Amino acid sequence: MRLDGFLSKNGFGSRKSVKKLILNKRVKVNSEVILDVGYKIIDGDVITVDGNVIKDISNIVLMINKPEGYISSLIDERYPSVMNLIPDVYRKTLRLVGRLDYDTTGLLLITDNGILNQRLTSPKYHVSKTYEVKVNHLLKNELIEKFNQPNDIGKGEITKPAKLEIVDDYNALITITEGKYHEIKRLFGKYNYDVIKLNRISFGPLFLNDLPLGKYRELTKDEYIILLKEVNLNEEDFI
Repeated sequence: MRLDGFLSKNGFGSRKSVKKLILNKRVKVNSEVILDVGYKIIDGDVITVDGNVIKDISNIVLMINKPEGYISSLIDERYPSVMNLIPDVYRKTLRLVGRLDYDTTGLLLITDNGILNQRLTSPKYHVSKTYEVKVNHLLKNELIEKFNQPNDIGKGEITKPAKLEIVDDYNALITITEGKYHEIKRLFGKYNYDVIKLNRISFGPLFLNDLPLGKYRELTKDEYIILLKEVNLNEEDFI
């Protein structure tokens, strides 16, 4: 990869901005000042700007366990942004994959890979999302069949079939393959239920598991490759 491309992809602005950094002798590769904007870097090279080591955060995906009271936005609004839960270095280039409501908790993905982001959120690729849901009164077995068919949730919107697994009287697991606005709440509302708690535990092949609430982690290489395959992409597409 070219040095200017590496810096641009990792939050240092346009190629023009990066060129100024390099020509002003602020960039080093393996402790040596580099003035060639097209210098080819390889795996293992240590790149610094003003003495600070620059981590390659291109083509990565972060998983966050979103707490209640945070919004899926890049900036703070009425509630704080989930971007406050990750280091500043990531905020320059990463974007949210879909959204969770301010009162919904659980697995949220953030990536700089625009193509991956678009496919993960497109109904065309049928990426499943599973949620733990708690409702306000007794769950009836007949809901399983009703949810497993298209449902009119108002405003001309028809859902794709959802999979409902009743855990106990008030708790269930629900799996959907799209992300209409307030889809799960509106779906339960159609049958006169209020959703009291909603927690996403999986997104495609990824599971929240034991990631603590309010914390984040970077996907492993294997997880990243599996996620790409989920939407018919390969790692080689982004080299």
